[in-house]
Amino acid sequence: METLHRILNEIAASKASDLHIYPGENPFIRVNGVLQKMVGTEFSEDEVKKIILATSSPRAREILGKQRQVNYAWERGSEGRYRISVFFDRGKFGLAIRVIPMTPPKFSELGLPDPIKKTLAKTSGLVIVGSPSGHGKTTTIASLLDFINTHFEKNIITVENPVEIKFRDDHSTFIQRAIPLDVPNFYSGLSAAYRLDPDVVVTDSLNYSDALDEALFLCESGCMVIGATDGGSCSQILERIIYSRPAAERDALKGKLATHVSMVIGQKLVPKFENQGRTAAFDILVNTPQVKTLIRNENLVMLRTIQEQDHASGMQTFDRHLASMVQKNLITPQTAIAYADDPHEMTGRFTRK
Repeated sequence: METLHRILNEIAASKASDLHIYPGENPFIRVNGVLQKMVGTEFSEDEVKKIILATSSPRAREILGKQRQVNYAWERGSEGRYRISVFFDRGKFGLAIRVIPMTPPKFSELGLPDPIKKTLAKTSGLVIVGSPSGHGKTTTIASLLDFINTHFEKNIITVENPVEIKFRDDHSTFIQRAIPLDVPNFYSGLSAAYRLDPDVVVTDSLNYSDALDEALFLCESGCMVIGATDGGSCSQILERIIYSRPAAERDALKGKLATHVSMVIGQKLVPKFENQGRTAAFDILVNTPQVKTLIRNENLVMLRTIQEQDHASGMQTFDRHLASMVQKNLITPQTAIAYADDPHEMTGRFTRK
């Protein structure tokens, strides 16, 4: 464990997000989205097993023995909290360790647009947060929950794999349930949430159709649901959700999404000016009457146009946000072009006289 603690201290100093360990190989860390090899350091197979024994609960090890993989959270005193994913690779244990913030970030720290606050004041509806893997959707959801916790009296139930950021009750109270330690799967956790007097239910499982159906049922019952999924822009997130279903089920799903979605938040992390870390660019879709019609009619290609035009409702596109970050000297024009949905149009923004 001494080597692990040393590396975790180095990770904290370098602000790395992930650590990858496999016996007999150099570990890798991910800094600002880029993998870096830690030359001169290796873990033996016995050392990896000792890490698992020292960081996991008996229940987690039982699940590992049955399923050959498990996710759990581990807290290193006051020095850090981590999500540890244990897996088998070529007959040996491997570890993927993700750094988890000890406290939820504030809106201002992430640069979240203020119109999101208006959505969080609602009593029901589905808020979808999507991003590629490793681009901060869990952190964004934690910030949304922190805002609710400090402003509203709500019973908040989370269903996570595993529980990542731990919350302390403020104006709201929390029930945080981990998969598979507290409940066997997302569907079971969301089904059970209905019986726990929820005001807000949170899940990182909208990629699963049965969990999405249960989330929409909770919205119908009067809850707010905040859910994570993979994706890029808001239109891409909705396309992914709709087209993951058989054609015969899509009309019913589109009707429910049009009725219950309050907001879609897409995000991606982009390099800051002079390589000073990464910052989030946000794509925001608010479910106005016009947006409802486009979703029902499956005319998702027009959503981007609405986002570009309806600033009064709090909507914005990735490209608009990227351009504004260039104006504030947060990122370079080259970064904005590289991460834009429409690189040609973004290039034109900086070449026009």
